[in-house]
Amino acid sequence: MIIYSGIMFVVAAALIVFGVLIAQGNANLINCYREERVKDKALYCKKISQALFILAGTLVCSGIIGLLGEADSIVLLGLGVLVVGMLFGVVHLFRVQKKYGGGVF
Repeated sequence: MIIYSGIMFVVAAALIVFGVLIAQGNANLINCYREERVKDKALYCKKISQALFILAGTLVCSGIIGLLGEADSIVLLGLGVLVVGMLFGVVHLFRVQKKYGGGVF
């Protein structure tokens, strides 16, 4: 589980870096960013970065749980936290994109 936790921490760190960069107004890092569709660029970047921070927090929590051991209950708890957090983060990301980005695609 140490490898799993390491992977979770590395990916979370990457999401945090991108979240900070996007929060500073680098909207070009957002894949679906179209300048003509976004009315309030600063708010859009802030909300997208919040979604990335939710995803990063989920990965950190799952990684910490993974460090607690390899018992079946701990593995299931880590997986549950990962699935629920990822669903919440991705739904938040889609809602922000739809509301502020002029549509999901």
